[in-house]
Amino acid sequence: MRYSFTRLMMAGLLLLSGSALASTTTAGFGHVNETRSNFNQFDVNVDGVTINVSGWSDTANLSTDRSQDSAIKRAVDFDKFNGGWSMQNQDEQHGGYCNTYSHSADNFGTCGYKDYDFFLLSFSEAVSLVSASYSWIAKSASQTQVSVAALDNSVLTNFNSLNNKTWAGLASGHTLKSDYAQVENASGYYSNFHGNTQDQYSTMWLIGALNSVFGGNAAWEGNDGMKLSGVSFSKSASDPAQVPEPNTIVMFLIALICLVRFGKRRT
Repeated sequence: MRYSFTRLMMAGLLLLSGSALASTTTAGFGHVNETRSNFNQFDVNVDGVTINVSGWSDTANLSTDRSQDSAIKRAVDFDKFNGGWSMQNQDEQHGGYCNTYSHSADNFGTCGYKDYDFFLLSFSEAVSLVSASYSWIAKSASQTQVSVAALDNSVLTNFNSLNNKTWAGLASGHTLKSDYAQVENASGYYSNFHGNTQDQYSTMWLIGALNSVFGGNAAWEGNDGMKLSGVSFSKSASDPAQVPEPNTIVMFLIALICLVRFGKRRT
């Protein structure tokens, strides 16, 4: 019986590289229960990672921009429908305000500007977002886009760091990578993040109704609304739990060499 050293080495390296690749983890939010009024954040634990989910929207004025309502503030409340979460921002707690809609995370508004609703996902370790799922969308999938952004967690150290910032300021000064994604419908609503943010790792991610400062076309805005039901993410391949120890690699290669020598003796 003949063994090809080259083939064995290639097989071994493939096995080792496969174990070093980041695996995908899915976190569903449907099991979370609303425990109080003004419920505007929750935690989910999956695969050793803790995710804090909070809601944010531009609902206050800045001293330099008193008429555009551009300052980011914490959302007032989350509501769950079919396992997905909507948010009520601070403008929407006043009924009928500018024809905004408190039953989704959206970019609706008729006061000459829009409120852009975003979920901030704070992870206990750096991850790359792969996709998001939604239990409901306001329009058809072909009409609905979302924004996604990996924030610079060296500057934004926790979720309160968003307070009084602007979406444009975050996009230009505190974002590592951002993009938009089309919502699709195949046995459920979802969007894949395979554009500019692919393979980008961060502990802080934004997912929300389309805001063109993060990518996309401003002409597409104004009709995007969704209820977020979960996300999929990958851990960094540099995570020690996912990369073989050097000693393991050495022992594996020694075993391959011994196997080749044993084969040669038998031929």
